[in-house]
Amino acid sequence: MHFRALGQRKGGFFLVSRAPRASALRIFSTRSTAIQSSRMLPCAAAALKCPRRACASQGLESVSNEEEASLHLKSCFSAEPVQSAMPRSDDGTASLVTSIAELHQHRAQMASVYMGFLADRRVQYRDQLLLSDLGSIQARMQVLLRRLLACHSQAAADDAHALQEAAAQMTLAAVRMLKETWMRINGVTFRSGEAAMRRAYIRELRDCYATLMCSGLLQSEGDVRLILSEMHSTDLIEPDASFYEALFMALWFLEEVRGSAGVAGERPAAGSPQTPEIVAGEVRQLRRSVAGDLAGHYMGHALAQPSTFSTPTADGAPTHRAVRAETWEVFFATLANAQPAPKLLDLWWKRFLDWLDEQGTAVSGKSPIDAKGERESAATGAPVPYQAIHAVLAWCAQSREMEKALNYFNAVNQRGVMVHATMLPHGSSPPPLAEDFTEPGCLTCPSKHTAVQQLQLALLVKLMASTKSIKMDGGLRSLVVRDVQRQVSPDVLYTAPWGVINDLIAGLSVPSAMQLLRRCSSSAAAATALSRPAGREDGSDERARNEEATAAKSSSTREIPFFVWASLLRRCSREHLQDEAESLFVFLRKKFPITSPEKRELIEIMMRMYTTMHPPDFLSTMDVFIQHVIRTPEGEPKVNPDAVLYELLIKAADTRNAAMMIFLEACAAGVTLTEELFEALMGSTQYKTVASLSRKLPHDYAASSLDAQLKIPADADAHLRREEALRARGKPLYDSTGDAG
Repeated sequence: MHFRALGQRKGGFFLVSRAPRASALRIFSTRSTAIQSSRMLPCAAAALKCPRRACASQGLESVSNEEEASLHLKSCFSAEPVQSAMPRSDDGTASLVTSIAELHQHRAQMASVYMGFLADRRVQYRDQLLLSDLGSIQARMQVLLRRLLACHSQAAADDAHALQEAAAQMTLAAVRMLKETWMRINGVTFRSGEAAMRRAYIRELRDCYATLMCSGLLQSEGDVRLILSEMHSTDLIEPDASFYEALFMALWFLEEVRGSAGVAGERPAAGSPQTPEIVAGEVRQLRRSVAGDLAGHYMGHALAQPSTFSTPTADGAPTHRAVRAETWEVFFATLANAQPAPKLLDLWWKRFLDWLDEQGTAVSGKSPIDAKGERESAATGAPVPYQAIHAVLAWCAQSREMEKALNYFNAVNQRGVMVHATMLPHGSSPPPLAEDFTEPGCLTCPSKHTAVQQLQLALLVKLMASTKSIKMDGGLRSLVVRDVQRQVSPDVLYTAPWGVINDLIAGLSVPSAMQLLRRCSSSAAAATALSRPAGREDGSDERARNEEATAAKSSSTREIPFFVWASLLRRCSREHLQDEAESLFVFLRKKFPITSPEKRELIEIMMRMYTTMHPPDFLSTMDVFIQHVIRTPEGEPKVNPDAVLYELLIKAADTRNAAMMIFLEACAAGVTLTEELFEALMGSTQYKTVASLSRKLPHDYAASSLDAQLKIPADADAHLRREEALRARGKPLYDSTGDAG
């Protein structure tokens, strides 16, 4: 079926429930000698330069019946391989095999990095962190895939030109060429009737599609539908779990997620530019809600597919599994970064628990460390995959959903946790570790295994982070601190990743957080001192112990990263610890070679501290703005003013004249006007609290029992009496702007 015919078809995209039997296909195995021969397919590297397809915005209709699909499949593979104009050497073939091995490594690394985002809550609101970490891996994968596409170019002079001008969009011809090249290099084709070779062929085919999905060469959802249509109509297979996992990770690089507001259906006013949204000093680049919608859409498609687990088919086709435990983990990790509505997450969580109960204890995984296999909890349900609950608690921490975090934590604690060996440092673990985590109450029971303590700590700190900015926590902070002290050894705590430490100090007091950071920075010295056997308590041993600790501290000290110090500065600012915050502000600018975005983050933290004081400290807020934004200290990067900084100035203004003057200055500086900026301007008044009520009371107002309940202070309108007295005496009134009223 030609690509133009596919583009002209109408109808919505759907997933077929069963792939037609393709017993007529014949597969044969190609040994290394055959791979090194000149029977390689010529790869049209210029296929990437094809014009954009007409069906990018339309759904692709599946093949109407099995006969049409079989005829089309035979026509696609009936042509004999074209002889290459330039025979490939053994070194070139070995290089291509190495490229595929590197692609598999990059794909595994991308999955590891993606799941590692759960430990760092900055990824949930900083788009650049997510895009940079995944984008660097995708860039290397794209180079390797384009090398595969250019491996059969008939003209050697066109190779570099094809690589340089390869279009970002992926066409159907390029997909088929890449697929054929992948199969040839791996030594599997479609001409063998053996069941084992057919399983190997389909396995490699799905690996090829999953790798292509991870690479980022697909730029829109239309490209994803193109791949799905090729799988249904040409290959006659359904997407498996690895395909959906790769799709969830690649959603962040689609045009619908990274595009403008018009992509998602929002319609800004005609003729007005789209106002960029600034989050933590960075312009928002991702539409996270769209990523969550797409993830839910494709997860529903995966759940709608019938899965075959261990029953082999008559024609030797491999077992098909559209959803597995890792699929749910990657899906919930995507939802944690997309920040969906609480009700939507509850529905997905309920569907997840139902799926676990349906699977029983035979949850398929990469390499589950439960050595005893099937084990059922007493009337509590199947164990929950660890990364799934980690992702849900990460969402609760970012959304400040303290109650939901407790509910999720207790539900998983009753069921038990299933951990895969790939999550552990050494890739395997003894059976007692599995027993510690599959039993009910595993999250609150002490364990002697270091790996279990690390996993428990990562979940407990999410409970602590969910109480951030909440004063009435109901004792949850003290409960988490008690559990950490009871379950986690000091060595594990002090050597924990900085993302985990950052979540923990979010609920600690500032002195406790400072002490914890001091211990973590000297964790190697502390571990050395703890591992030393106890000796006599004489003077020589004491001096030797001190010298040993000093040498260990000087030689191996963990460097506290900048974002942890910035988190501690936020704690000081939130509690209005002015002296500590100002000292940290100076310390960070002197200690770290900070960049302009990092310095802007520090400036916003300090200005927000002065703005949220009661009453706001307008002079200090203006001083920080003038000294570090309008002017630039020597040796520090320049920070440009933006709408958020001017909004803080307007909120801190003590008079309406000052607020209006700041607004006019922002307009003159070319700052983008936002709704929050206008809201701050309209709400700026000299009397914002009880004074605004007392000003409107009549002069003959008599106090009532209601006033006693409200507890309005007697001198609520003292400033008004002062103004009236000054006006009666004919004296001018001065405000912070220097204007006389």
